[in-house]
Amino acid sequence: MQSCEPSGDSADDPLSRGLRRRGQPRVVVIGAGLAGLAAARALLQQGFTDVTVLEASRHIGGRVQSVRLGRATFELGATWIHGSHGNPVYHLAEANGLLEETTDGERSVGRISHYSKNGVACYLTNRGRRIPKDVVEEFSDLYNEVYNLTQEFFRHGKPVNAESQNSVGVFTREKVRNRIRDDPDDTEATKRLKLAMIQQYLKVESCESSSHSIDEVSLSAFGEWTEIPGAHHIIPSGFMRVVELLAEGIPPHVIQLGKPVRCIHWDQASARPRGPEIEPCERYGHVLSGWICGEEALVMERCDDEAVAEICTEMLRQFTGNPNIPKPRRILRSAWGSNPYFRGSYSYTQVGSSGADVEKLAKPLPYAESSKTAPMQVLFSGEATHRKYYSTTHGALLSGQREAARLIEMYRDLFQQGP
Repeated sequence: MQSCEPSGDSADDPLSRGLRRRGQPRVVVIGAGLAGLAAARALLQQGFTDVTVLEASRHIGGRVQSVRLGRATFELGATWIHGSHGNPVYHLAEANGLLEETTDGERSVGRISHYSKNGVACYLTNRGRRIPKDVVEEFSDLYNEVYNLTQEFFRHGKPVNAESQNSVGVFTREKVRNRIRDDPDDTEATKRLKLAMIQQYLKVESCESSSHSIDEVSLSAFGEWTEIPGAHHIIPSGFMRVVELLAEGIPPHVIQLGKPVRCIHWDQASARPRGPEIEPCERYGHVLSGWICGEEALVMERCDDEAVAEICTEMLRQFTGNPNIPKPRRILRSAWGSNPYFRGSYSYTQVGSSGADVEKLAKPLPYAESSKTAPMQVLFSGEATHRKYYSTTHGALLSGQREAARLIEMYRDLFQQGP
């Protein structure tokens, strides 16, 4: 987001067209995702008349991408509303009837990585052998105990020892391995099964954190992410409906699509962008949905649909022991890693960084202790700038509102000073 004082720019500049009130600041919002739309909407509601939203792609929504196939809607981006109590995305969806058709199978209480329809999960070896349910439950209980320990370092200020390398993956792997090996009640065969399950659980954890590897996620900062109480919800009509609701209060001329921003020029005196340079069966049918993350996701994005179909089918046949599983009739997949405007899905706190770095990302330019000493020119929003709610849609929305509030406060003071 960029704030600029009115200037005598050429009428050819798309950001300068139209009449401005005397003293009205020009605000350019870069990106029409949830953060950008929330910021623009808040500014317009407070009487800002010269607001422009520049969106690089040909559609609004950012990392929200709902695709309609037949009678069902599938998500290639944001899927879940995480929590309900005090979640602005949940309240927006609920107030507008978007959750009225959400079934019990489209709600989840607890962590999304543990979600399974009707609570039934099936684990198979690569030889098609089903792992006994009691072994899975015992391992899950053990893993969850260790997972809870990872939260304590931040929440209770516990020191991180050198052996863990301040890594969630290293800490979890070693703790789980040691407990499995020390269990006097398990046979050696059961221990081998449980040890083999560690990497699969850590890979799921990596997908939930959107990291290349869970080894890269900071142990000392892991507990800072804050979960909003209440169930997680899927929007049957598509998460894009939330985006559309946010955009309803924004005049169409404000949002300019196909305007990638390559560079922002700013200094203590002036700043201006350079224009255009700058899944229940009854609803979804027979669909197999899955996550892939890290380096493997980037490899997948370089493959064509036929190759992805072949590889996935072969894996299913191998793990189920059923050679007759047919190839999918259609492949629908995301490509966030290779998208030049995203280069990934969402943020996490890496080993060597902390929540303080997230706050640094959110600091406006120029840096100043008071907005009255140096007017802010470039402001930053997006889920990666929210210390407690990074990686979520509500974090994105709240960050946009936060930056809009900074501008509203700053220009309220300026207007009171008079011409």
